[in-house]
Amino acid sequence: MINPIWLDTFVTLVETGNFTRTAEQRFMTQPGVSQHLKKLEEVCQCKLVVRLGKGIQLTEQGQRVYHYAKNQQATEQNFIASLKFDAPFEGKCVVACSGAIAQRIYPALLALQKQHNALNIHVEVAPRRTILSGIANNTLELGIVTNQPESEDIHSEYLGEESLGLILPHSLPDTLATKLSGLSENTQGFMPDSGTDTGTDTGTGTGTDTGTGTGTGTGTGTGTGTGTGTKIISASGRAKSKTVDASTLKDVITHLGLINHPDAVHYLQRYFNDSGEPELTNVNPNKLPQAGYINQLSQILLPVSEGLGYTVLPTSTLDFVSFADKLTVYKAKNEVTEPLYIVQTPHSALPARYQAVKQTISQVLG
Repeated sequence: MINPIWLDTFVTLVETGNFTRTAEQRFMTQPGVSQHLKKLEEVCQCKLVVRLGKGIQLTEQGQRVYHYAKNQQATEQNFIASLKFDAPFEGKCVVACSGAIAQRIYPALLALQKQHNALNIHVEVAPRRTILSGIANNTLELGIVTNQPESEDIHSEYLGEESLGLILPHSLPDTLATKLSGLSENTQGFMPDSGTDTGTDTGTGTGTDTGTGTGTGTGTGTGTGTGTGTKIISASGRAKSKTVDASTLKDVITHLGLINHPDAVHYLQRYFNDSGEPELTNVNPNKLPQAGYINQLSQILLPVSEGLGYTVLPTSTLDFVSFADKLTVYKAKNEVTEPLYIVQTPHSALPARYQAVKQTISQVLG
């Protein structure tokens, strides 16, 4: 690397054309200027100037070195100027979060980028531990995680709550219903119906949800119930949410099998602890039978929709699948949620462009 001090002395010499004036402007002695020139010529391995009395004349190589030095000075000045320039809607912004959160915030961030096309927004899907490590090591500027981190190297701000749902097939496979001894009526709680307590109804009909009753419709089939039957409410548009007996649910998940994914065990443990279902509190997620594994968020619910298993995910994921009508969200006694936090380093302020990004994220998740 060419010494930048020698280059600066050379530029001054070329522009003044005189060793004495160069020494004055550089606060050097004239022999010092000559020494800088000599060292520069040694590095470049060529003669740069021809002395003409008190003046100089550049050689061809000297002209090239002069232009190179001027470009270096301009680059340095532009770089220093860029450090003082912090546009609120220009530059690269990187946000790291889970796949479920990315599904929710990315459309809004794209709308922000469309409004301010000088923004360059990157959303990276990563596990919680990777996000926190990136923030602590200063390799990541902004992240979103569940549960407040306990570290002095991470600043966190509460965003809101993320709802978790135990998601099952809308109807159990016939072979499974047959295997579950004494469960024939309870499994009907996962079958499509339009208001009856239990039973099948392939058409449309009306009925009551309390006491005993019958459901009628233009299709076939009737059903009876005892007041503890299923209760259907709207959840995430087309998916249904139902209440069934907890012991029945325990049998169903035991026989159906878990569609496992990277966060499944963590979600299950939180769900079992917070759902208010006594039969589920003591269930060990690590010992539950598994029916499959996939680490692609967009595909986790596919085997569930085909009746091959169940899983636990943020309920927001139901808004991003085309087969939500084939899924059932179990309605527990208590709503199960996880707190969301936006995280960043506490040691330096974020660039101004991140403020609009943070505001957009807060509007979506808050």
